[in-house]
Amino acid sequence: MILVTGGTGLVGGHLLFYLVKQGEKVRATYRHAEKVETVKTNLFLNHEDLFDNIEWVKADILDLPSLTHAFKNINIVYHCAAFISFVPHDYKKLRCANIEATANVVNLCIENKIDKLCYVSSIAAIGKPLVKEIITEETQWNAEAENNVYAITKYGAEIEVWRATQEGVNAVIVNPGIILGHGKWDSPSLSIFKKVKKGISFYPAGGTGFVDVEDVVKAMVKLTESDIKNERFIVIAENLSYKEVLHKIAEELKVKPPEKRVKKWQLEFLWRLDRFMGLLPGYKRKLTRISARSLNTRDFYSNDKIKKELNFVFKPVDETIKKACGKM
Repeated sequence: MILVTGGTGLVGGHLLFYLVKQGEKVRATYRHAEKVETVKTNLFLNHEDLFDNIEWVKADILDLPSLTHAFKNINIVYHCAAFISFVPHDYKKLRCANIEATANVVNLCIENKIDKLCYVSSIAAIGKPLVKEIITEETQWNAEAENNVYAITKYGAEIEVWRATQEGVNAVIVNPGIILGHGKWDSPSLSIFKKVKKGISFYPAGGTGFVDVEDVVKAMVKLTESDIKNERFIVIAENLSYKEVLHKIAEELKVKPPEKRVKKWQLEFLWRLDRFMGLLPGYKRKLTRISARSLNTRDFYSNDKIKKELNFVFKPVDETIKKACGKM
């Protein structure tokens, strides 16, 4: 039987749909019942029969007794649960949700002699080269670099997964870029669609790797079902600038695209202003120093490894955006 942690998230929900469509026996963890209902209405519309094949278990991956119950009779684990934030104030929460929770999952994988563990990490957990070059799975993590708190905790979570491999658990790690696709626009990755729909005037100068959520899921399943073990794979379809992606979304939504580039000095001013505003009661920070500087940086990631190992073909980002905007 297969266990999916974080089954109510963007990746977890799409993974559940993919697995039950294949006829797999699946158990998924959740913390809030209303999010289970959101998965049903968002992804399983007209597929209630498939949704009924999912065994839902209420479990907090930081709560060992409930998580131990979820592991009963499980042989494959997809660990999708995570917390996303780039705000330093959330570091303690990020450590708990990403590192400590992953340690719990790993310990139970070892205890239950799980056949294989697939962990959803991020390209944020891969190192940045000292000189401008294509980032690959072999690029070393640099602890001295300006790493944001999310990246630090995802890297820490990966260390826990590698520990599992030393204890006899076969594992694979996928490192997706920014994930786009069909889903609720309130999720962190898809909030970009809502922002463009409402209207934005500025775009940052940087760029990164983007990928369809369905491709992330397909890569996870294919890697888990393969003989490949104890390796990581970058999962991105295309390296694009933020301007290109924002303009593609605006075109599909038939709204005015952002035409003004945010200058470096403006971002430097904005993160300082945001830090000051963060001192006010009830204000939730939106922009940190590291985030502001990353928005001005263009990173390029290689997807050669997964294409070679699995003959994997990615969906074009244009197609992903059309589907996310309801045009397919």
